[in-house]
Amino acid sequence: MIRKVLVYPNEKRDCAYCHTQKALSFLRSQGAETYVPSDMVEVVGAEPLQRKETLDLAIALGGDGTMIQAAHFLLGTGVPILGINLGTLGYLTEAEPGTLETSLQQVLEGRFQVESRLILEAEVTPFGHEEQKELLWAINDFVIHRNLLDGLLTIDTYVNDDFLAKFRADGVIVASPCGSTAYNFSAGGPILNPVADNLILTPLCSHAMMDRSIVLMGQDQLRFQIAASSKGKEALLSADGAQTISLSEGTWISVKKSKYTFPMVKLLQRSFYEVLQKKMRPL
Repeated sequence: MIRKVLVYPNEKRDCAYCHTQKALSFLRSQGAETYVPSDMVEVVGAEPLQRKETLDLAIALGGDGTMIQAAHFLLGTGVPILGINLGTLGYLTEAEPGTLETSLQQVLEGRFQVESRLILEAEVTPFGHEEQKELLWAINDFVIHRNLLDGLLTIDTYVNDDFLAKFRADGVIVASPCGSTAYNFSAGGPILNPVADNLILTPLCSHAMMDRSIVLMGQDQLRFQIAASSKGKEALLSADGAQTISLSEGTWISVKKSKYTFPMVKLLQRSFYEVLQKKMRPL
């Protein structure tokens, strides 16, 4: 039974929090306990969330970016997330504003499924400073890239400790199947079913013969090192386009499938391919 529900709004997508207030009001009318992130309490007027692990459900009101933010916010809790599309493409969202109440009613009645999607985990180890390791997670992708005003990067790439390639490029993308329709697709990478157990490696403007994407197994581990021959003064690592850290020469970046997953609420009996052909139509 669903009793405790987090409403995760996007202030830029939900003008004056109209849809947020509608969702909160409906959920309360059905006897659910409603919460919002602590920084939204004053503007929305709901109870602050104290313990994430006690939640039964989260509602993300926005686009794919809001879904990804909510997934990061709830990382490791296993709380399923329902997306209400207030954005444009909305690959990850299940409902539109016009069906907000009927969709919430369907979920409260238990008429839904949870689809678990792969999350990426990166371990960053600065050269000579192994004690300064840093962990990051990504729903869509990790991108190792140069600063725009810098030259090409040289990135030594390994799969399961076997040398794969020395990329001289603007960077590389490591995408999850869920993120295959995001930056990976824009960079010429393949689209995978979002529940596939794979990783995708896509070079960015590579000055080498190996300039195509590679699809790896889910249990594979990718390792990258920023080589001394890089023309760029500094490399960067971005997680889902939101969190960015600097990478000095010699830094190792290991990327693998995380033990955590992204649990997404599925309401409609639509296949991924039906959604794909609809979203890919010219505007």
